Amino acid sequence: MKLPSDAWSEVIWREGTNDLLSSRFAAVRIRPASRDWRLDSPHSYEWLLIEWPPDEKEPTKYWLSTLPEDATLLTLVDMAKLRWRIERDYEELKSELGLSHFEGRGWRGFHHHATLCIAAYGFLIRERAAIPPSGPMQREKSRLSFRRGSSKSTVATRAPRCQLSSDNPKAPRGRARQNPASMPMLQGDPATDHRLLQ
Repeated sequence: MKLPSDAWSEVIWREGTNDLLSSRFAAVRIRPASRDWRLDSPHSYEWLLIEWPPDEKEPTKYWLSTLPEDATLLTLVDMAKLRWRIERDYEELKSELGLSHFEGRGWRGFHHHATLCIAAYGFLIRERAAIPPSGPMQREKSRLSFRRGSSKSTVATRAPRCQLSSDNPKAPRGRARQNPASMPMLQGDPATDHRLLQ
C-alpha cells in the first residue's frame, strides 16, 4: 500500500477468449522472512510480484520469485501466469493424446508412455503454430518437412560427414571410388513367408 503510484504498471500477459488479459503489477526486491539466525549469512534477495487489479480495493495476488535481479516486470508476470498454460497443456495431454490412458504399474513404462505423449504434443504445437489463428487459412510450409521435390530433401538424408556418405564415398586419401556393392537380400523359406504377411 505504501508503494508509489509509478511503481504499478499495466501488463498484458496473454490473449483471452474475448479480450486481452491484463492487470496492474508491481515488483519489489525483498529478503523473505525466515530463520536467518541459523545461517552464516542471510537469505538472498528475491522478487515479490504483486497483482492489484484496477477494480479491487487492495492487492489480490502475491508471488515470490528467484529470477535474476535484472528480470523485467514482463518476465516476472509471464512466469507467474504460466500456471494457466501448464494446466491447459496437461489437460490436452490427458484428453487428446492419451496421457491418462496408461494402465501399467511400473515407472519405466509410465516414463516411456509420457515421453511419447509429450513428443507428440510438441509436434502438434509446432504444426499448430504454422497456422496463425487470425491470419489467412493457407497453411505455411513447415520448416521441418522434407517431402519429395523439396530442395532440402537431399540435405536431410546426407550423412553429416562426407566419409560416411554412401552417395559419394571417398577413399582414405580423398580419391573418389565406386560405390560399394549392395548387400544381397537374404533368401527366406517360401513355406513360412506367407505366415509373416498375414
